[in-house]
Amino acid sequence: MAVNLREEEAYLEGVKEALKAEAEQLAEKMHYYSDASGEHIRYCWEEQSAFDGGEERFNQMVLQRLVDSGEQTREQFRRIGKLLDSPYFARIDFREDGEPEAMKVYIGKFSFWSRKGDYEIFDWRAPVSSMYYEFEKGDACYDAPEGRVSGVIELKRQYRIWKGILEYALDSDINIHDQVLQQALSENSDRRMKDIAATIQKEQNRLIRNETAEVLIVQGVAGSGKTSIALHRVAYFLYRYRDEIAAENFLILSPNGIFVDYISDVLPELGEEAIRSIGMEEIAAGYLPPDLRTERLCFQTERFQENQDRAWTERNAFKGTAEFVKLLDEYLSYCDENYFTAEDYAFEGGLLEAEYIRRNYVRRRGLPVRERLREIADVMAEEIRVQRKAKGWGTHKKEIFEWLMSEFQWNDSLLLYRDFYRYIGREEYFVRKEGTELESADIFPLIYVKLYLEGTSGNPKIKYLIVDEMQDYTPVQYAVLNRLYPCRKTVLGDFSQRVVPFAGSSMEFLKELYPAAQVVEVYKSYRSTCEIMEFAQRIQRNVRMEPVQRHGEAPAVLQCGSIDEERRRILELIAEDSNAGGSAKLGIICKSYALAEELYQWLTGNGAERERLHLLTYDSEEFYDGVMVTAVSMSKGLEFDRVVVPDVDDDNYHSAYDRGLLYVACTRAMHGLVLLYCGKRSRCLDESEDGGSESCGE
Repeated sequence: MAVNLREEEAYLEGVKEALKAEAEQLAEKMHYYSDASGEHIRYCWEEQSAFDGGEERFNQMVLQRLVDSGEQTREQFRRIGKLLDSPYFARIDFREDGEPEAMKVYIGKFSFWSRKGDYEIFDWRAPVSSMYYEFEKGDACYDAPEGRVSGVIELKRQYRIWKGILEYALDSDINIHDQVLQQALSENSDRRMKDIAATIQKEQNRLIRNETAEVLIVQGVAGSGKTSIALHRVAYFLYRYRDEIAAENFLILSPNGIFVDYISDVLPELGEEAIRSIGMEEIAAGYLPPDLRTERLCFQTERFQENQDRAWTERNAFKGTAEFVKLLDEYLSYCDENYFTAEDYAFEGGLLEAEYIRRNYVRRRGLPVRERLREIADVMAEEIRVQRKAKGWGTHKKEIFEWLMSEFQWNDSLLLYRDFYRYIGREEYFVRKEGTELESADIFPLIYVKLYLEGTSGNPKIKYLIVDEMQDYTPVQYAVLNRLYPCRKTVLGDFSQRVVPFAGSSMEFLKELYPAAQVVEVYKSYRSTCEIMEFAQRIQRNVRMEPVQRHGEAPAVLQCGSIDEERRRILELIAEDSNAGGSAKLGIICKSYALAEELYQWLTGNGAERERLHLLTYDSEEFYDGVMVTAVSMSKGLEFDRVVVPDVDDDNYHSAYDRGLLYVACTRAMHGLVLLYCGKRSRCLDESEDGGSESCGE
């Protein structure tokens, strides 16, 4: 059936008029709440001397209600504004079993019901909307609060509405919104990650709406939309359980500050508050003594690439294994058995025997040492009070606790951690850099020991933790996360995109760590053209990867006669990008941060436009427009319209680890990819057919 565009345009105009009427009503309410709040503040100021305590509290409550109502109205007004720009992106005509006519279900980012009841839009997260993602025309069903509803989808239509104008309407009879998806993928990347509500695929939809998994592990290939899935999953839960949870109950573990900025718009665009992001360094800062100097976690990758010290490599690799955590747990069990010396506790006129204290200690096994001893101090103080009550003699819990702590061999977590290496016979593995600074590989093992000794108040507000880039965390970091956040988790990443050298986690480790987890593997890649993904596959193959059929230019591998020639070619590529105009982003991805910084300094000193050129550092917090120079480790999770990878010579990229880095760099590209080298090209490219190999020339 051909789409009647006049009919669709007329319906759209009706929706827009209803939205405008609603916006006017909300604007009036906003003015009312603003005026009422101002009047109430003036009244309270003028009459405050006459208020008693009860009246003051009542007036504060009234003011807070006015402010809250104003904020809610403002949020509704903002949503209506977004709907005016693009009210809906899909429609299904669903005839429920037993009903004579089909119901027209228009689907958008937010729900809307006109005051006259003649227009309605369903939120993409609503149960009825799930059929758009799950079914083609024909038999379909959805799970409503009152039970499963079955019927038939008689029509399925997709829309592109931009700034209130209907650009197209397409009936989808074969595959779910393929044409819309293709157009979305062919566009330039935005400054930040976009919401994908209009183009969610069936397998993505099932992950987003999965409510049963306490731990959901998503292994997804490069460009499979893992982070988008996680954020839309948050939006779905906030919609589904709005009365039970809020944005403050979610936390995302992010790789760096740039990534935080990159994803910052997704939830607000879906009408939800942005959730808090935290990095491993921020977690560490909250649990380490402020006077303890530590090597930054992010520098481990740089140091690995530069370091030729076999002893450093050996001890760092050891601390990144699952076996290391098992030894640490074995040692802490040994401490439980051997490091608390229970002795008789004498008090005036009485004695609490060592065996009595020991029994109380063993009974509380599993609690952190300090918490355990504090509870025992309470029990002992009560026992003494009971025994000496007749004479009115009491004792202080604090004194008993301090005595109990003195009975534990180590009451300092750093000393206890150092003793661990004596216990396993590898004392040379505990090294203080320059005599004072703790190596980065020791930070989370130390925190793990500290949690055993001192415990943590935790963060009970966090009910859902999202762990992104799961492949770049060590087993001991996971062990710490489980102690700090014993809550539901979504863990996602790709083990073929590891950039942290000693992250010894694997899918097998995660399955052992979370035995009840639901594990889903996602193989369809949406980011890059087929040509780019085929090229990347020859660097590091995943035979199950399935790129979306979108074509473009073949990647180019360009040989240059010298470093200066290679850099001049990069200047030319930057100029070409600038001349192309638009909002396209160019990423220049170097192997290390040191190489990125060196290249950035050369480019800015040799004619590159400073206002368009940005260096992304480990402390950067903004994902810029224009041209970005960065390291592979900083590009995790990001995407660019075009990517240039310099220095792809055999000295720079030659090991299995380097092959993984090169794969990550190449798969950041959406539409174009250029690799440059001088001298002998990297052996990581030996299996590839250049598909564009040429010489730079002069």
